[in-house]
Amino acid sequence: MPHAMMKSAPFVRRHARHLRLALLAIAALAPTHTLTLAAEPPAAAAETESPAAPTPPAAPLDARWNGAWMGEVRSVPAPGAPTLEMAVTVVVRAVEGASTPAVLVTALRAGAVNTPAVEVEANGRALAFTLDSSGERARFEGTVAEDGRSVTGTFRTLSARLARDLPVFDWTPRRVDLVSELDAAKVYAATLEIAGQSLPMKLSIGEGPNGWCSSVDIAQQGILDLPTPIERTESRVVVRIPAGSVATLDLAPSEDGRVLEGTFAQGMLRAPIRFELVEGARPSTGRRPQDPVPPFPYEEREVRIAHPVGHVLAGTLTIPEERSLAVDGLVPAVVLVSGSGPQDRDEAIMGHRPFRVIADALARAGFAVLRYDDRGVAKSTGVFADATSIGLASDADMASEWLKRQEGVDPRRVGMIGHSEGGLIAPLVAAWQNAGDAPANPLAFVVALAGPGETGASVLTRQTRAIYEAAGIDRERLEAAVAAHAALMAAIVERRSPEELRPLVAELVRRQVALKDGTVPEESELRPTIDAAFLQILNPWMTEFIRYDPRPALEVLEVPMLAMWGDKDLQVDAAANAAIFEGAAARAGAPITVRRYAGLNHLFQPAVRGVLEEYGEIDTTFDPAALADLVAWLRETAAAAPVAQIPDASRPTGWSEPYVPPRLFEYREAQGGTP
Repeated sequence: MPHAMMKSAPFVRRHARHLRLALLAIAALAPTHTLTLAAEPPAAAAETESPAAPTPPAAPLDARWNGAWMGEVRSVPAPGAPTLEMAVTVVVRAVEGASTPAVLVTALRAGAVNTPAVEVEANGRALAFTLDSSGERARFEGTVAEDGRSVTGTFRTLSARLARDLPVFDWTPRRVDLVSELDAAKVYAATLEIAGQSLPMKLSIGEGPNGWCSSVDIAQQGILDLPTPIERTESRVVVRIPAGSVATLDLAPSEDGRVLEGTFAQGMLRAPIRFELVEGARPSTGRRPQDPVPPFPYEEREVRIAHPVGHVLAGTLTIPEERSLAVDGLVPAVVLVSGSGPQDRDEAIMGHRPFRVIADALARAGFAVLRYDDRGVAKSTGVFADATSIGLASDADMASEWLKRQEGVDPRRVGMIGHSEGGLIAPLVAAWQNAGDAPANPLAFVVALAGPGETGASVLTRQTRAIYEAAGIDRERLEAAVAAHAALMAAIVERRSPEELRPLVAELVRRQVALKDGTVPEESELRPTIDAAFLQILNPWMTEFIRYDPRPALEVLEVPMLAMWGDKDLQVDAAANAAIFEGAAARAGAPITVRRYAGLNHLFQPAVRGVLEEYGEIDTTFDPAALADLVAWLRETAAAAPVAQIPDASRPTGWSEPYVPPRLFEYREAQGGTP
């Protein structure tokens, strides 16, 4: 279903997939044909017991490796499958005091954007490293040429799942310049208009010692400073955007060089496009200002957490050096729970990594922090499509129970921070763990960031109106679409049959299509859209979310809670949901702190309008003042934790325990999880 309900979705996490224009396989950060990479098979056993010859000491990496390299590699995802090509850019930087360099890899088809390589080995002119991205692995090995302008090497997939005889391919990148490092680089801006949708783009071009170079920014799709192959002549500029299906910009410069005009092409799609020079602009650097940079005053560990139903959550456990909050040598800890849609451990969206920023701030303040990839995402196993909010809450539940058992963590002072859908999951997990008369080390505190307090049906309908109003939709058409949306939501809450829902879905599609100019195509033309929308409505996650009411979990709250919203949040309305949180906490008799921030959006960024398209255009990942408030509240609360359970006798007059969905699993030590 188009527009607010299906394209923008209930929360920023689900829209992180849907906002990417399907016409652009630049959305290949979630590629259709990801290169198959995985764990390296074990080496064969030695045939003799003779002692191995001593390994000669490695020489320092040759300085000719420093800089950027661009080329293509080929891969076979499975024996007999077609060969796939993938553009790869590698940036090598010497690190002072380290024996190996820092290596960053960008390969959109493998889901890697400035991804740090692992297992880096350097020996003079030879360099080897592994790309570990989206749960898959590949090994690069190469030797830099004498003139420092090219590399001769190999690329191979590493897979224990596939046949052991996967071929080794050539890897022969050439040295390139990074346009972001050129003082004379020029930045051009355009908006691609295609299939009724708009996609702002920036193109940076410059000439360096190694020839012409370029990069592309598509903020709405989280693409910043993507190196792109370029051919430059006096009359033409041809740029290839190395997505899943390569897109090409074929442009002609104006006489004064201030305009580049031509064609965008990708597959069967073609559209005119006009780039204009942006005076004084500098190319983006591929990172956001708040992205943490080393050295870090904490340790990061890769961890794996087993779930009772069989999937494994992969994540990062951050252990602080700061010990001011330690009690008997144990530090407080926090689990981060993402919003809706398949999310990695950093909750990455449009070039931002909010959970990475939050984890860094909390570790510096003395907290251990666990963040994990959603089931079926990145390095976690399982199937995300089968998950509902309750199922995802069980993942968060198991993650927090695992965290309490880690060395150096105070099990009495473990809390949970949830963003968006995670903001309804965290109170539910707290309710589960605090049930009974003598719970063992339940969650000690909870934070809801832009969390919903009303039913999913109300959240979606309110969100639909807010997004349409921000878009300036004609009032009469807006009201008709919102009414159709509300009618469908009510029918789902009432558990109407699929046969009763389909005409309501069709009516909403018609109203949404009519938003632009009031016209509606023939029913036959709309049928594919209606069919797709109908299937999405029947998705278990969607139906459960629409029906779920967070208030009962809030009304049995036993622990301190911080609830934060931005007043420019168009996805979870600050005023409506803050009032619900406050009312529920008052009925529970539980301590709650509610904060609303003027000018901040759903991601807690300083925003102009709050629309979803701004997320990638804003450099700030999480407003520093709001982040400081979050850290300060957590430090104060963790210092006082744990708090005693609230006796029923001390609850407000007339209080009765509401129904809360039952806990799915009890954590058992034997299920463990391996660090």
